[in-house]
Amino acid sequence: MKREHRHHLKQDELVHWIDRTINWGVENKRNIVNGTLVVVGAALLLGGLYIYRSRRSATAEALLTAALEQYHGVVVSDAGSAAPTDVPTFESSEARFRASLEAFETIADGYGTYDAARHARYYVGLCHNGLLELDAAEEALEVVRGGNRDLLYYLATQALASVKLQRDDIAGAAELYRSLVEDTQVPLPKDLLLFELAKTEERGGNNEQAKRYYERMLSEHPESQLRGDALTRSEMLALASKGGTETSD
Repeated sequence: MKREHRHHLKQDELVHWIDRTINWGVENKRNIVNGTLVVVGAALLLGGLYIYRSRRSATAEALLTAALEQYHGVVVSDAGSAAPTDVPTFESSEARFRASLEAFETIADGYGTYDAARHARYYVGLCHNGLLELDAAEEALEVVRGGNRDLLYYLATQALASVKLQRDDIAGAAELYRSLVEDTQVPLPKDLLLFELAKTEERGGNNEQAKRYYERMLSEHPESQLRGDALTRSEMLALASKGGTETSD
């Protein structure tokens, strides 16, 4: 009897719970419907935003590809009669940089939240550098360096060092190269960075420091293709320190 009684109690509890659930559903029918509509509406909105951003991203990537084709186009005067017909051609390097700059700026300004825009901003800096518009080049490259510490960050830092050298800002260029050399995560060829840092120090008259960087490059990268140049410059610096003569660039 006790087992049967407990069984009936459980059935009664189940019936009461079902009744309460049904009654709550009836009383809150409008809220349930409205809540469902909100969830569905939010899902549709998110789905629409995703599709919109995907399409915008695809458009930006397509524009970036076309701009890169221009950037790597051929200057007719350099190619002569053998100029290819399947790539963009230009009458001068300035014309190539100008056309590429306009294309990259369109992407950088119009698609600012997409990866393609940051890539485009990097090439904006390179184009300005090619046109010797050094202030604009620095500004664009600094914007790129303000993003993630990824490959593009390191490439922009290297390019910025080159721009500073063109401005005879030897100390600024050396500081940038040094930051790359000492960065254990840098994805760029370390032998090249050491070589460029050594040359920069040498250009600034810091011959002892330059010699140390050449020697470090030779020690850490004995198989480098730059080994011969580094060895020659290091020996010239050693001779200069003994004879009081200066090395040439």
